[in-house]
Amino acid sequence: MYTIGSFTLTEAEVGRRKKYLDLTPEDEKRLREAHVHLQSHAPEIIDRFYDYLLSHERTREILSKPGLVEKLKGLQAKYFNELTSGQYDLAYFENRLRVGQAHHRIGLEPEWYLGAYVKYLHIASDVLSRALGRDYERYFQTIASLTKVIYLDMGLALDAYHYSLQAAKQQLTDMIVHDLQNPLAGIASVLQFLRDKGHGVTPAEREVIEEALRRCDDLSQMILNVLQISRAERGKVDVYLETLDLLDMAREAANAFRMHAEREGRRIVVEGPPSAPARSDRTLVQRILHNLVRNAVRHAPAGTEIVIRVDSTSPAAATISVKDEGPGIVPSVQDLLFEPFGAAALRGRGLRVDTGLGLASCKAAASALGGDITVESDGQRGSNFTLSLPRP
Repeated sequence: MYTIGSFTLTEAEVGRRKKYLDLTPEDEKRLREAHVHLQSHAPEIIDRFYDYLLSHERTREILSKPGLVEKLKGLQAKYFNELTSGQYDLAYFENRLRVGQAHHRIGLEPEWYLGAYVKYLHIASDVLSRALGRDYERYFQTIASLTKVIYLDMGLALDAYHYSLQAAKQQLTDMIVHDLQNPLAGIASVLQFLRDKGHGVTPAEREVIEEALRRCDDLSQMILNVLQISRAERGKVDVYLETLDLLDMAREAANAFRMHAEREGRRIVVEGPPSAPARSDRTLVQRILHNLVRNAVRHAPAGTEIVIRVDSTSPAAATISVKDEGPGIVPSVQDLLFEPFGAAALRGRGLRVDTGLGLASCKAAASALGGDITVESDGQRGSNFTLSLPRP
C-alpha cells in the first residue's frame, strides 16, 4: 500500500478508479497496439511538449536551471512509455502519485496539470493521426482510450497535490498547537501562584485571577480539541478500554464545574441509577463530558439547572446526557454542530456558538470509542446532548 497524508492507495482503489473512468481491458489492449506508433514519435512529442512549457512564464521560470530541461526530457520519455504501455496496475498508480508529490515539492500548482495534460493529449492525437492515416475508426477508439488514461493521470496528480498539501498543513498545525501548550501552562502556573498567596490578594483580585484561570482552561481545551480532531482524521486516536462507572464520571464532571456554575447562577445536578457500567476510555470520556458541561454552563441562563443524567436500561449501550435550558438549537442546523469549524456557518445564520471545535472533537472521540453523540432540541428552549457508549 502507498500512503500520502490521510490517503492510502490499495488494489481496491485502483479497481474503483479504473471502473469509474470505464478504463477497460479493451482500452488497455488498444493502447498496447498503438504503443509502437507513439513510441516511434516520442522524441517529437516530448520536444513539442517542452516547447509549450517554455512558452509560458511560470513554467519557464521553474525550468530555468541549466540542464534541467534535458534531464526532465529523459524522465518524460520514461513517463510517456508507461503512459502508453496499456498496463495500469498498482505500480503504475504509485508511480503517478510519486510524480504528483514531486510536482508539489517544486511548486507546480494544479492549474498547471490541466493545461499540460490537455496539451499532451493534443500533441499525441496529432502524431497518432499521422501514424494511423485513414484508419479513422481505430484512430478515434485509440484517442478515446488514451483520453481515459490522461484523465486517470490528472486525477492522481491532483490527489497527490491535495494530500501532500494537506499533510504539510497538518504537520504545521500539530507543531503550532503542541508549542502553545508550554507557554499556556506557564501562564496558568503564575496565576495559580498569585491566587494561592496567603495574603496580599483581595477578594476582587482573586475573582479576576479565577476568571483568567478559567480562560486558560478554555484555551487548553481548545488545544486538546484541535489535536483530537487531527488524530481522529488520521485514525490515530489512542484508546485504552476499561470498565467505567458512568455515574462516577458524571459526578466528577459536575464537581469540576460546580463552583464555576454556581458563581454564574447555575446549578448542576446528577441523576441516574446506582451504577451504570460502560466499556470505554476514561480520558476520552472525561474530555467529552467536560466539553458538554462547559458548553452548558456557558449557554444556560442564570437561575436554571444543568442536568447530567445517566441511563443504563438499554442492553446495547449506556448513555450519559447533559441537558440545559439555554436558547436551544434549531433542528435544521444541528448536524453542523459536529463538523470542524461548522460554527462559522452557524454564526453566518446569526446563531450564538463557540469555536465549533469542541463538539467536533467530541464526535471524533465518541466514534473512536465505538459510540456516538447526538443532540435533541426544538430550537426554542433547551438542548440535550447524549453520549452513547458500549456496555461491558
